[in-house]
Amino acid sequence: MRNLQTRRGAALLVLVLASAALAACGGGHGAGAGAMAPNVATGPIVPTTGGACKAASAARSIGSPSSGSSLALAHVGDKRVAFIADEDAKAILTVDLDARTLLAQTPLGASPSQVLVTADGRVLATLRDKNELVVLAASRADAPLARVCGASTASEPVAIATTPDGATVLVTSGWGRRLTAFDAGTLAVKADAKVGREPRTVVVSDDGRTAFVSHAVGSVLSVVDLAGPKHEVKTISMRGFDGNEIRGRKFMLDQLATMRRSINTELSAAEKERFKRIEEGRPSCQGFALAKSSVAPGRIFAPEVLVEAGDFERRPDGYGDQSTETEVPAVAVIDENAGTTLLSSVISPRELGWGRIDVRDTTPPCLLPRAAVVDPQSKSLLVSCYGIDTVVAYDATAANPLEGERRRWSVGSGPSGIAVDVEKHTGVVWAQFDRTLTTFALGGSELVDDKTAPLATQKTQLPALEKKLSTEYALGRILFHAAGDARVSADGRACASCHPDGRDDAITWATPEGPRRTIMLAGRVASTAPYSWNGNAKTIPEHMGNTFDRLSGKGLRSVELDALVAYVTQMPAPQSAPAADKAKIERGRQIFASKETACATCHSGASFTDGVHHDVGSKHKADRSGTFNTPSLHLVGGTGPYFHDGRYANLGDLLEQTDGTMGHTKHLSANDRGALEAYLGSL
Repeated sequence: MRNLQTRRGAALLVLVLASAALAACGGGHGAGAGAMAPNVATGPIVPTTGGACKAASAARSIGSPSSGSSLALAHVGDKRVAFIADEDAKAILTVDLDARTLLAQTPLGASPSQVLVTADGRVLATLRDKNELVVLAASRADAPLARVCGASTASEPVAIATTPDGATVLVTSGWGRRLTAFDAGTLAVKADAKVGREPRTVVVSDDGRTAFVSHAVGSVLSVVDLAGPKHEVKTISMRGFDGNEIRGRKFMLDQLATMRRSINTELSAAEKERFKRIEEGRPSCQGFALAKSSVAPGRIFAPEVLVEAGDFERRPDGYGDQSTETEVPAVAVIDENAGTTLLSSVISPRELGWGRIDVRDTTPPCLLPRAAVVDPQSKSLLVSCYGIDTVVAYDATAANPLEGERRRWSVGSGPSGIAVDVEKHTGVVWAQFDRTLTTFALGGSELVDDKTAPLATQKTQLPALEKKLSTEYALGRILFHAAGDARVSADGRACASCHPDGRDDAITWATPEGPRRTIMLAGRVASTAPYSWNGNAKTIPEHMGNTFDRLSGKGLRSVELDALVAYVTQMPAPQSAPAADKAKIERGRQIFASKETACATCHSGASFTDGVHHDVGSKHKADRSGTFNTPSLHLVGGTGPYFHDGRYANLGDLLEQTDGTMGHTKHLSANDRGALEAYLGSL
């Protein structure tokens, strides 16, 4: 069988050239070529907010899901359709599921992230770069959706869900770190809860009293009380464990306690760190998806990736621990009643007989899970995976679903959304990168388990974008998410593994230079040379080359490297919502610019960096050097933990504990320090 990297290398150029050709020729309908041109609304929708949001709509959901995705299935009149949130077209597409043709297009003037059809037929959509939730109504299948109303949200609305009674709409805001509950009839805000970094998918308990929110980074799942007056937020740890460590952990900790009593001494910093890592487990990342189980009530599935970031006291040749799997897939199973993960579901796959990941394997692991849904008929959890462009079916009844992988289907590039067509019992996948819709038969459990059964898939290419993406950007986006590509890394990691959504993974890695926290890329790369914490790369291509070397990747050809650079430098920054307390932020700006604090001495200019190396007394024991490149402060409020080794959990700790070594803050009152923190959070 052919090498995965070879197949992808050929496919990348074919895809981009095909996309360019379609755009140049006016596009086509793939499998539905020759069909009547879709009905397209003229001009963007004029935003309105407030008032009643009830409206008659001809849409009726297929399967009645309560959580959104980048596609939703519905009946509109006598048509079975898929509503697709096409972020590149900044529109919702209406596609005939059976004829496989584009029926209509609804321009939104902003990039939609998710869509959801409510019980009364309205179509909800989050506009990620406009900070808005909109309600739309369908009149007929071949007509654009009509806007009913809209409401402002916190920064970067991503996911949608509804409560079982349909009375409440929930929206997560990634950059705003919020879960907001809206009245379904008026879009008035009913509750607003602050959660951790980069919230993504939200699902609701069967009784409607609790919301569960996944996070792209941070190793946690947020549990929000929707019924109580304070809407309290708790967290469930999503960390994973090595099975050998689990078995030996209690013994080791008991031995540690005995040793402390016998010699009456403190452990070294290295010993403390080692035992802390054993006790807490491995951090996790890529928590984009959640799926409620319809097979085993009370269970929630959370695809993620477990990370071995390495021993900070050592300096490996690459990033992380090179003696073990650096990143491995997992599907955490959450008991929603107990509020815990099943330990058996977060044990490292090493316990399942995995060896080191081989990128030449024709069935590589799912290291970039993006969407998930449960098929009740086959009792399977379906997970779409970026980078390997695959849907994996797991046994939804297993204590560790990863042990029960059943089937795989090859789908389009960038499979951002997945749904089950319960009427035809097929899986439906929207792939954003190559704008294809793929369907495949699921069959019964006996068919899914039979790995010799034919994999019947049907892929439809939708018409090319009217305003096409540049060839470099489109190719760069694919390369950025290329998991299992030997040119990028030897262990399967993609650029997006450490930079989900172009952000950072909130993890500090052991590296050849010492511990290093991942830096956010989106909106922060241009005009911030030199690059890396050490500032040893003058250009982005040079820095990428260094990174590929440390990942033992073979490197990209010049045209591919140029494309990756184009994508990284053009990644859009999060669209921040208007500041709530402008006076406080202005006071913080004055403090930041003052000679007394001296913040602007190093963090200067439009990018808030002087591009110079400084020694601020932050050298870690394992660091080769004590001087570091001044990082940009642009978008710093949405990142963290802080410093090159992630020693400060938040900006407040950083400002309080670095007086005299990096600016001067000791003289500030608590109010002024809070104002300075608010200003930094607004940059």
